Amino acid sequence: GNDLGSLRPLISVIQSHLRQMQVCDDSDILRISTALQEALVNAIEHGNLDLSSALREDGGEAYTALGKQRRQEEPYASRAVEVLAKIDRSHITVVVRDEGAGFDPDGLPDPTDPANLQKVHGRGLMLIRTFMDEVSFNETANEITMVKRASQ
Repeated sequence: GNDLGSLRPLISVIQSHLRQMQVCDDSDILRISTALQEALVNAIEHGNLDLSSALREDGGEAYTALGKQRRQEEPYASRAVEVLAKIDRSHITVVVRDEGAGFDPDGLPDPTDPANLQKVHGRGLMLIRTFMDEVSFNETANEITMVKRASQ
């Protein structure tokens, strides 16, 4: 679904499996969790609900209001996010797919450019790319695949 409240329990389950399988240490679990949170929020807000980050520039009220509206109207309300996590002792692979139109990952503004440093959006993919060992998108970029290798 498109409920941000459902993200924490999902991330907690993945954290638990990572700890049980001893794939990585606590600092890497935090990094993976942050990357997963960013990917899921992007999938819901920008993918399924088709919300533009530009709406956040004036305090975010328009962004929040449109998100609330779209969670109740079609086609947005019935869109879902699919998550596939594969964990073994050598790595974790997480695939997050939304039902939106996708985007151009190369067309995003550089979050490290001084002109973009004060913006309230645009850092999610930078965090994902920083915290994960491999990041790739399908052709339309409505699916992200993230890989983190074991830290031991």
